[in-house]
Amino acid sequence: MAQGIGIGLSQRFYEKIVAPILHENFPHLSYAAARIGLGSEILGFDSEISADHDYGPCVQLFLPATGFSTIAPDIMKRLDAGLPPSFEGWPVRYSTNVRPPAENPGSGMLGADHGAELYTVAAWCDRFWGRQFPDELTVQDWLSYSEQTFLTVTAGAVFRDDFGELTSLRRRLAYFPRDVWLYKLAAQWGRIAEERAYVGRTGDAGDDIGSRVIAGRMVGNIMRLAMLIERRYAPYPKWFGTAFSELDCASDLKPLLDRVMRAENWKGRENGLIEACRFVAELQITNGIPGAIAPKMGAINARPYQFVDSLAIFSALRSKIKDETLRQLPEFGAADQFLTSNFLLAVPAYSSAATASLFELAEDIGG
Repeated sequence: MAQGIGIGLSQRFYEKIVAPILHENFPHLSYAAARIGLGSEILGFDSEISADHDYGPCVQLFLPATGFSTIAPDIMKRLDAGLPPSFEGWPVRYSTNVRPPAENPGSGMLGADHGAELYTVAAWCDRFWGRQFPDELTVQDWLSYSEQTFLTVTAGAVFRDDFGELTSLRRRLAYFPRDVWLYKLAAQWGRIAEERAYVGRTGDAGDDIGSRVIAGRMVGNIMRLAMLIERRYAPYPKWFGTAFSELDCASDLKPLLDRVMRAENWKGRENGLIEACRFVAELQITNGIPGAIAPKMGAINARPYQFVDSLAIFSALRSKIKDETLRQLPEFGAADQFLTSNFLLAVPAYSSAATASLFELAEDIGG
């Protein structure tokens, strides 16, 4: 992953300033220190322009839940007194809307006007996910959240973890279980199948702008498919193309997608999409994905619009899913495959509610 300035800045802030304060005043304290959560720096994609808001040296300090409300105010008092006004030219005290509140340590979190934040792991999960994770995630859980939400936990960096709770959480959410992964892969091929003939049909009808719009959507679907094949969570839209460019396959796939986006007519877009779909289908075979099959050409009602038979690939992948309920689930996929509003995807409560409704409807229809 690319490395911006924020993670390194925060790590040095912790190691040179925060850790010494803690060691001097609380030499036997068990805690974890990390930079996770929201922000471009968590992904390593931040730059100078990222620093115009909610930005500066920052570290999340995680304490055991037992005794948090007693010791957290003392720790924050020492931090308030010991932190310098600036660090490496950056103000240590700066405004941000994602800092924990500066009161009620009984909630398991405590903040101030600076970048040293105190949490329990459970309280952090409540704040950023709206829930905790005492048990393994269910299939519905895995499908209820956008991949950008998983990155709030799994991206970033952990600088220290004495009691292992944070590391355990990151390990458990590191990537989708096998069957959920296969279902998302199959559903992504289903997304491609939905509009597989439309680039040609719209263009042939004289709707060139409509053909371009659909081609752009297809390119996005193929990019997300490539992210799934390489088992990489996709970030929010601002950084999606940047993350895609870091994939192992990007140097070969990107020129095919550029060809689609730059094509002057629908036939050129169609040919580019065929080559791109062939490439990712063959990539699945190369990567040993269960159910991966060689791409075959398809058409509908003998019309002159050509495409890779994505429904055949969808069915082959789904046949390898072992979980019976998941295998029979309609191909709506996960929240970030059937929702397009980033406002909904960025709020776990909204995306999980939408997924729960689809599960209920699927059960009613299937039952």
